[in-house]
Amino acid sequence: MIPAAAQTRHRFTRPACLLALASMLAGAAPAHAAKMMFGDQEHLEKIQDLTLKGRDGEALYLGYKYTHHAFVAPYHVSDDGYILGIVGQKRYYKLDAAMIEQLQARGQLPKPLPPYRLSIVDYLLGYLLWIVLGIVGIGAYFAHLKSKKQEAAIPVANEGLEHERNGDWDAAIAQYSKALEIHPKFADVLCRRANAYHNKQDYDRAIADYSAAIAAAPKDAVPLLSRGTVFEAKHMTQQAIDDYSRAIKINKDPLAYFVRALARMKTGDFAAAITDLTSAIGKQPEFIAAYQNRATAYEHTGKSDLAAADHRRAAELTAQYQAASAQAT
Repeated sequence: MIPAAAQTRHRFTRPACLLALASMLAGAAPAHAAKMMFGDQEHLEKIQDLTLKGRDGEALYLGYKYTHHAFVAPYHVSDDGYILGIVGQKRYYKLDAAMIEQLQARGQLPKPLPPYRLSIVDYLLGYLLWIVLGIVGIGAYFAHLKSKKQEAAIPVANEGLEHERNGDWDAAIAQYSKALEIHPKFADVLCRRANAYHNKQDYDRAIADYSAAIAAAPKDAVPLLSRGTVFEAKHMTQQAIDDYSRAIKINKDPLAYFVRALARMKTGDFAAAITDLTSAIGKQPEFIAAYQNRATAYEHTGKSDLAAADHRRAAELTAQYQAASAQAT
């Protein structure tokens, strides 16, 4: 006799270090794996259909069951063996050795039983908590190393910054290079050394340093904007526009729209420049230079009325700024 069915249970400053939990299994995990889990999560897997019926006449299949034991996330997986699953439901009848032998003797189960094996994904998900803790621990270790390197590099970089403020580019570069020996991926220092190279008109080295800073801080728009200015200095306007476009995708800063507009005006694309300058003004309504340059772009496209309006607005804002400055002094 088949037992009752069981129910399933279901200055240079040191930035703060941010630790992100890895999501390496997110794409492969079922929906419930992304949620906090507690207790036992049973999983039923079908092997083959059977002609055998359950106690209440329900259709059955031969399957197997495994369980994820979880606290916040699964920390252990157990292989629970063969079961008789109820078709269309998350319920099953337990199978022990005696029941298997009895049903095989009646010809109601195949003999031998088809083998099964839990997949690597099942095991990875089953031990997800330990995997996450391991990744977090490794991340914390490397973040600590990075923090220590950065902490040691900051005083050296600050000396370079003092030289830069005094216009001594060679001394600044020497100090920044020493700081980068301590922390080679210090994006801020890479940008400062690139700026010093730019001022020395050593454009190729400036581009190399800005490129390294972009790789070290891919979500920072500043190295992209800065590298764009060097490309412009080398008359590589399209490469500059490409960098400004990447910077806009990161933070849509009005300055990024403005510098891209100026680069587009160099290429004669005044319509695109007007679009960029309009975006810059939309984000910063008192952007005097944006009005002035949009007026110029309008003049090149024959829109003299719009150009005059922008010249007037720029003059109004300039007067307001001068009046405010006079009151402040």
